Amino acid sequence: MGDGCWRKTLACPDIPILLGTLIGPFVNGSVNWLALNHLNCHPYKWENVTIKQLVIFSLDLRKETCKYISLPDGFGEVPEDEPTIAVLRGCLCLYYDHMKTHFVLWEMREFGVQESWIRLVNVSYVHLQFNNFAPDALLLPLCLSENGDLMLLLANKERVDVIKYNSRDDRVEYIQLPNNQIWYADEHMQSLVLPRPRPH
Repeated sequence: MGDGCWRKTLACPDIPILLGTLIGPFVNGSVNWLALNHLNCHPYKWENVTIKQLVIFSLDLRKETCKYISLPDGFGEVPEDEPTIAVLRGCLCLYYDHMKTHFVLWEMREFGVQESWIRLVNVSYVHLQFNNFAPDALLLPLCLSENGDLMLLLANKERVDVIKYNSRDDRVEYIQLPNNQIWYADEHMQSLVLPRPRPH
C-alpha cells in the first residue's frame, strides 16, 4: 500500500465520540459503535451524558454512508456504566447493567428499524448468582439460541465461568471452564476504515 491508495469514502456531517472499543460490531454490511452525539464540550463526563446524546453510529461499508441509530424507546435513562453493543443471532444487540441490580439485553430484529428493538433479557444478578460489585466483574453475552430462550454469558469475577440462562424456564446453570480459560472468536471485515479523521 502506498500513499496513492488512500481515498476519502464518505463525509459524515458530525463525527460523534465513540465509546468503548474501536472495534465495532459488524452486522448487515455495517460497522457499528456506541457513540455520543451533540456534545457541547470535550472531554465529556459520563455522569453528565443525557439519553438524547447516546446513539449508535453506523458506517455502511457497501454504500459508504453513515447514519445514527436511536436506542430502544424503553431505554429510559442513562445507566451508571456505559452500555455495550454486540451481535447475537446476526442481530445488533445492546446490553447494560441496570441500576446495579439487573442485566438487560435488547435486540434489534430488523437492522436500522427503530420499532424492531425488543427487550429479550431483564434478569437480576441475584437470580444469576453473580456478584456485580466484585472488582473487575464482567458479564458478557456469548450466544443466544435461535428462539431466544437460551443465552450463554461469560461471567468473569474471581474465576471464569459460563452462565447458561434459560429465560423460558427461568433457570440458571453455571459451567466451570477448565483451567479458567476461554477462547473467543468473532467475525470481521477487512478494512482500514475508521470514522475518525486522519491526523495531519
